[in-house]
Amino acid sequence: MGGEAELLARFWNVSPATRLDIVCSEIPEEERPYFASPADRNYLRYAKFADLDTLIYVKTRIAQICPQATVRDFAPSEYHDANADTLIVIGGPPWNSKYREFLPQLPYYFEPHELGEDDPLIVPALNGLSLGPVWSPDRSLLEDVAILTRLALAQGTTVYLLGGCLTLGVLGAAKLCLDSRRGVPNVSYAQERIGEDDFVLVCETRRLGGITDTAVLGDSGPLLLMSRAGNAPFTVLTDNTERYRGSRR
Repeated sequence: MGGEAELLARFWNVSPATRLDIVCSEIPEEERPYFASPADRNYLRYAKFADLDTLIYVKTRIAQICPQATVRDFAPSEYHDANADTLIVIGGPPWNSKYREFLPQLPYYFEPHELGEDDPLIVPALNGLSLGPVWSPDRSLLEDVAILTRLALAQGTTVYLLGGCLTLGVLGAAKLCLDSRRGVPNVSYAQERIGEDDFVLVCETRRLGGITDTAVLGDSGPLLLMSRAGNAPFTVLTDNTERYRGSRR
C-alpha cells in the first residue's frame, strides 16, 4: 500500500489480516419487492438492502485500500457475529437494528417519524439541537447531514457508524473519509483533533446535479465534532451548527 492508502487503512482499522464485517440497513419487509424473498424464483439477496449505493461504495473503496482484507456484508437480520476486527454499520437506526443497539452509548439520536417523513438528528447536550434535511420550495433535496461515528470496544472491535437523515447523508458519511481525493485530508484533519479517541463527526452533504458532494473539513470545519476518551462522556470540540440551514434549537 502507498502512503495515502496506509493512512486510510489505519483510520478504518483495515489490514490484510483484518476481518471486516459490514451491516447494511434493510428495507422493511412490507416495502420490499417480491423478488427480495428467498422463496421467489428470481430471488435477489441485495433487493432487501437499503443504502445500497453506500454499501457498494464502501466495499469498493476498502478493496482498493487493502485488497487482502476479508470483507463480508450482512443485513441486520442476518448478522449474529461479534468477533470482527472492524464493523461498519451503514444506514441510520430506522432501518438498521444494529445501529439502534449502539444508540444508548451515543450523544445523539434520530427522532422517529412516519415513513416518508424526515427523521432529524437530535443532540440533547446542545439544548436539544435538531438537524434535518434541507429542501427547495419544490421539495427537491438540497442538503442532508452526514454522521460518522467511531467507537472502540474493549474486546478489540472498532465500530464505524455511517448515518444520515436520508440516504444522501449516509453516502456522504462514507465518502467523507473514504473519498479517493478528499479522504486523506479529511482523515488527517480528524486525527489531529481526536487521535485514537471515539468520536462523532457531523457535516453537510449536498446533492449537486445528482452528485453527492463531499465536504472538505479543512476549509470550513465540520458542523459538529465530539469525542471521548475511554468510557468518559462525549465532549464538544467544534460546534458550527448555526451555519446549517436545517438547524433548529
